[in-house]
Amino acid sequence: TPLYSSAASDVYKRQLSILALTFGCSSDDDNGSNEFDGSLESIENFFTPELVAALEDLGFNINTGNTPPDVEGEYFISPVILTASNVPSDNIGAVFADYTASFSNQNNGSLTIDFMGEGGNQSDIGNGSFVAGDGNEFTVLLKLTSQIGSIPVDTAFAISGTLTEDGIENLQNAVLMLDDKGDPEGVYIENNQGRLLSDSDGFSPRQ
Repeated sequence: TPLYSSAASDVYKRQLSILALTFGCSSDDDNGSNEFDGSLESIENFFTPELVAALEDLGFNINTGNTPPDVEGEYFISPVILTASNVPSDNIGAVFADYTASFSNQNNGSLTIDFMGEGGNQSDIGNGSFVAGDGNEFTVLLKLTSQIGSIPVDTAFAISGTLTEDGIENLQNAVLMLDDKGDPEGVYIENNQGRLLSDSDGFSPRQ
């Protein structure tokens, strides 16, 4: 899992999973959808400026704007590789399980979108998450509750890419730790640490 703390072997990383990931931003969040306009400022209000800076340091492409393309559909990401990390023990190029990303209920008036992702034993859900972008470029932004072991933690999850007729080009997926709750079991990466994953062949076909 992208949130595991150890420099585990590639095989172990493929097998280990986030056990539970539930619901992104909801209607009663501090940053409601009526305040999100797709600008960098509104993304910083949602994720914090420090988190946005961490994303940019990883090389994650943040596509701003209030006219994102219609990305509704299901996309297959394979092979998934680690392309950047600020976790000292990481090995760039590590391979993760193939991943299917599904987007639904996109509303470009409120810039909200629902997300579900599955890979290996991992399941990620973000209902009412935000989408930004312009033209064919987009970024989807989620806050999640993640769990490995017995302690749930707060994480940030973002996906960017360029939509084409047949799929998504240059898809990136970033996962960062917002609050590891002190990590008493020693299983998580540190706060503000994160990893950038990508589809190594540069194209994620629409299913």
